[in-house]
Formats: sequence, C-alpha cells, structure tokens
Amino acid sequence: MASEHPEDLGFTPKKVLQWKNGYLVIGVDGELQKLSNDYSQIDNFVKPFPMSIRNATIIGEKLIATWLDSELLLARMAAINLNDKLVQGVDRSELRVRRTIDKALHPAASSWSHVLDAEPLALNSNKRSFTFVLWKKGIYNMTHEAHEIWRRKEPQWKQLSKLPRAQETVNVIVKEDVTEIWSRGMGLNIYDLENGDLISSDVINSDGFLLDVFNDGEKYLLQLNDNHVAMLEDKKIILHARLSGPVSDARWCDKKQGWYICGWREIVFLSTEKFEKVTLNEIPIYYDEIRNLALFNDSKWRHVSLGEEE
Repeated sequence: MASEHPEDLGFTPKKVLQWKNGYLVIGVDGELQKLSNDYSQIDNFVKPFPMSIRNATIIGEKLIATWLDSELLLARMAAINLNDKLVQGVDRSELRVRRTIDKALHPAASSWSHVLDAEPLALNSNKRSFTFVLWKKGIYNMTHEAHEIWRRKEPQWKQLSKLPRAQETVNVIVKEDVTEIWSRGMGLNIYDLENGDLISSDVINSDGFLLDVFNDGEKYLLQLNDNHVAMLEDKKIILHARLSGPVSDARWCDKKQGWYICGWREIVFLSTEKFEKVTLNEIPIYYDEIRNLALFNDSKWRHVSLGEEE
C-alpha cells in the first residue's frame, strides 16, 4: 500500500466517513462505496436513491442520511445497515410520478425511511442517538431506530435577529451529554442531550459569518467566509488563518496538536505553532496523514506529503 494507490472510485466523491469495518465514501450525486481499512473497494458503488446526500452520520453499523432534490422539492431521511450489501435504487424519473406520501419511494434496502417536509440543514450523532435540524421546523433528537426522544423549536439568538440569515443553522455537533447547534452568525446553543433543555446560548465574537464547523473533543475549527478559518477553544478564537479557497474536510491530530485541512487544491496543517501546506493540481476531499494518502474530487488517490509539491 505504501507504493501503490487504491483503485479509482469511478465517481466524484465529496465525503469519507469511517466506521468500525472500514470507510464509506459518499459521492456528489448520492453514490455510496464501501472501503476496507486499507481503502480496497468492497463490491461496486451504488446509488440507493436518485438524489444527492445532504447530511450523513454513522451510528455503529448504520448509516443515517438525508437526501435532497431541490428541483423536485423532495427530501428523505433513512437508515442503511452497512453490514449488508448496498443496493442500487430507482431512477430519478420515477420520482416525478410518485409524489404523494402514500406512494413515495425510499432509499433501497433502508431499515427505515421517512419523507421530510422541510429542508434538512444539519445532522450528527453519538453512539446512542442522532440530532438533526429541519428548516423552519426545529431540532429533533432520535434513537438509531428513529424513535423520537425530544424536539425543540428552531434555535434563536436575540443578538442576531436583525442580521440576514444569521440564525440559519450551519452545523450540529452531538457529544456525549450535549448537542451543539451552530448558526451562520456564529450563534452557539448547547442543549442537554437527555431531555433537550437549553443549557447555554452564546454568540462567538468574530468578524464574518460561519460556513461550517469541524470538531474533535474541545478543539474546533471554524470555516468562515472569504476563505478564512479560525481555531476555537473555550468559546474563544485563538488563531485566524487564510486559505486559498473553501474547506472540503478537516481533522484534528492529537500527536501534532493541529488540524489537517483539505482545501482548494491544497492540504494544510494548521496549529498555533505552524502553518504548512502543499499545493496540488486537484481538490482533495480526504487526507490520511498516517499513510500520506489523499482522495481527490477526480476520484483518484494520490500520495501527498506536506512540504512536497504533487
């Protein structure tokens, strides 16, 4: 594996999720491809449903995801057992003629599936439950079998009420005992995971607006507008940096106490002590810093070491 690249995927990837038996690659058009721990492909990729996957998380052996078609104004949430063989779904043309709920189509081989009546904005989980946010509907926490535990109204921040889109949910982070809801205007609401009670409500002091949040324990990387990122600890920004473009993925490294960031034709290592990057010809969407191996949006894997040009 050190000298050979894993096989090309054959579709445009956008996200890689890790689970106990390997990895799951999600494509921009809703493709799913299981990989072993050494990135070898398991079976062929499939599209369980003819929509793009908006959000995805894995609880144990189960993928929980939302599918969204903005043109047809259709959305689904479903669970798929990753221990089973993934199954190809219906063609998109069939969605146009099956519009009523009683005749609604669902992702292939799903253990449960629901029609959503609002746009899914964010989704995350821990080992026990998952939390998601629906546009203008609210926050929902459920078991992996889709039994509702609690729901709350859309998060709001009085300080952000007059700023356009500032209260729009950007991401949700589910920890051991709490759920965090982050908004475009840097609002942060923390809820008790057991009962949904609001524990705290803050607005992070920073210029610009929030596009995404990456988290590992108490370490946060905020993706801001104008290609900026910020490291956050204890609700305070400790470092700002400017990248070449948007962020595809970011992962915290305990050993080096910093973030490996897949950016726009670059991979960056960012810490309070160091800013290091390698410039690339394609866009990386996933980086394994142990094997110096990156997956790119052209479906190919390449070896990349920071400090060396591709």
